[in-house]
Amino acid sequence: MQTNKRPYIVIPYFVEQPTWGGRYILDAKGWNTRKEFEGIKIGQSYELFSNTRLASSIVSTDDSTLASDSKDALLPVDAVLAKAIEPGVVFPLIKFTQAKGNSFQLHRKPEVPDAHWKPKAESWYYFEPGKITFGIKKGVKVEDYQASCLRLDREMKKLSAAVKNGEMSVDVARKAMKISIQKENPWQFVNVHHIPTDGVVDLSGGGLHHSWEEDAKNCPLGNVVYEVQQDVMDPECTLRSFDQGKIMDDGSIRTIHIEDYFRHLDTDEKKNTLTLSPGNDGILFNSPHYKLNKLSIQSKIEMGTEKSFHHVFVKSGRINVSGGGVTLTIGSGHSCFIPSGLTCVVEPEVETVLLQTYL
Repeated sequence: MQTNKRPYIVIPYFVEQPTWGGRYILDAKGWNTRKEFEGIKIGQSYELFSNTRLASSIVSTDDSTLASDSKDALLPVDAVLAKAIEPGVVFPLIKFTQAKGNSFQLHRKPEVPDAHWKPKAESWYYFEPGKITFGIKKGVKVEDYQASCLRLDREMKKLSAAVKNGEMSVDVARKAMKISIQKENPWQFVNVHHIPTDGVVDLSGGGLHHSWEEDAKNCPLGNVVYEVQQDVMDPECTLRSFDQGKIMDDGSIRTIHIEDYFRHLDTDEKKNTLTLSPGNDGILFNSPHYKLNKLSIQSKIEMGTEKSFHHVFVKSGRINVSGGGVTLTIGSGHSCFIPSGLTCVVEPEVETVLLQTYL
């Protein structure tokens, strides 16, 4: 199916996360007072992915045309599949995320073959201050780091079994695991960084250790990140060495992949040293799989899409996008999709900051 060339509103797909989500994303979209989101914590909003749905309606902070009975996905009647507009295009995955700590992990380098693990280029742009680990600390003996991860994994499995067998409560298990983690201190092996607002972190080369960390005092919102990455799901690409001691209520724990993690770990000192880009106007990410451009505009501009679609996220402000005989109004926190081969006029109603993703 082929549709006319014209801009479309992106309908976000929300991922509810009661433990590490929050209300930041709903605030940014102006939807925090909507009844269907009452009491809901959102961890991620998928702004573009392989099953993106699009709509022709004008968007605003109280637009009922984007409402539905589902709190997880807003799918209007006139939505059309993005792949119907862009046949054969492999879309990057764009996530607007609010998250606290996650596991120690990496993605494999594309030039290193593996029968199971797929590479995944990934890059972050910070909306608020955050805290991360990035790269192996200079002078660390990798074998010591691996041995520590193995000891923590054995303890996690022992405590998990005890909870599942009814020999221990999950609260006791979590406290015991916390003591083991404090003793091992896996952060001694990796670089810990505080990321400022507008900080840019590029992991697109692969092979680099990374994690998000919790810091209630300095980063009470968690890590608020605009992520652009290849659309590859975690079971196929995310190699974990340490899961921060997370034990589910039923005693279950997530599988980690210590042997594979250390086999794919890039220990080159230069690559493990984080150089923060300032996040000024211009190109923020530039990988073979996606590009992200930041634009601050006060007057109308033309946005042409010769060989690639353009995905435009309004970080702040409000714009009118005209092309293909239609005009859309897009407010702060919302996105539009411009198919390839179409030139649109983008006119801001106020001073506006845009994040423009393309291939």
